[in-house]
Amino acid sequence: MKDEYIKNFYNEICDALGENYKIILEPNRDLKEEWIEYDQVKWTMEESIERLVESLKNDNTITFEEKILIVYNHICLNYVYDANVLFFFRKDTSDPENVKYIAVDWYGRIVGEEWIENRKNHNRRICYEFARFYAKAINELLGDNGKLEACMVGDKDNLHYVVGLTGEDYSAILDLDDFNSIKDLTRLKLGLTIKGIKILRDNFHKLQKAIEKFNENRPVELAEIETERESYKEQEINIIQYFKGVLEALDTHNIDPQGIFEYMRFIVEQEEIEVEKLWKEVKAIPEKRYERCFIFEVDGKTYLMDSVEKILKVVDRKELEKDFVFNPVEKEYPYFGG
Repeated sequence: MKDEYIKNFYNEICDALGENYKIILEPNRDLKEEWIEYDQVKWTMEESIERLVESLKNDNTITFEEKILIVYNHICLNYVYDANVLFFFRKDTSDPENVKYIAVDWYGRIVGEEWIENRKNHNRRICYEFARFYAKAINELLGDNGKLEACMVGDKDNLHYVVGLTGEDYSAILDLDDFNSIKDLTRLKLGLTIKGIKILRDNFHKLQKAIEKFNENRPVELAEIETERESYKEQEINIIQYFKGVLEALDTHNIDPQGIFEYMRFIVEQEEIEVEKLWKEVKAIPEKRYERCFIFEVDGKTYLMDSVEKILKVVDRKELEKDFVFNPVEKEYPYFGG
């Protein structure tokens, strides 16, 4: 029966998102369709997630939907997005009419024992890793329940992967690290509402009710940021003071550089200001690592949003080339894995 759910789910994805998607399943499955891909790595959970799942399995006081949101919340609170993967994207010019950027397979997708061991030293993960262990956790919680299944959903260009959950009662896409938005990885650390779950079908509103319950008493935005926005709208402060006020509000929370980057980019772009991304090498750590920052212009001045140092300052663009990398996709870099 699960194969039928997967087939129906693919049709639901096509109807909702278009046909540029594929479904990824664990190895050793018999379903053969052109839109099915089998993972080359056995799905496992990391230790803290495995312990949480074991504790939830026998808890009869909460629903299955509440359990999967508890795991979702745990991942968001305890992990950060590994922006280093974006540094290793490559520019594909094989088709001059369709120049695009692609992720290299070795960064988090096709991995070996060395990678797995290295990942135990920190909490940075990419979308493929999140989707792997979250889908595994959901299926462990399901046990013998044949009416639902978690899988992975990815776009055909291998740019992003999420968890798909489908079955008799509902279908949904669970995306805690959408790098085009403010991720739930960041939002939940701030105590904000979940925004990364897209329900495609929910016959009895089971999943929707669980999400609404989770979001009860959680704000959509931080009160401090709302205050800064109101002061700016009422012209009590200028736009740079507004941006700095938002940054100061974020800095009082436990937000990683990637979270700072995406939140500040969202705030700046809301004001219809174009940003240019650049990369900063984080040298105070043993492994090779880069984080995204950005620059933008206001009133003829160039401002740097340094997500590592968590500062916003006026800069000379030419001087930035000493410490920052522009357009890493145009170059080749040695492998620093895990």
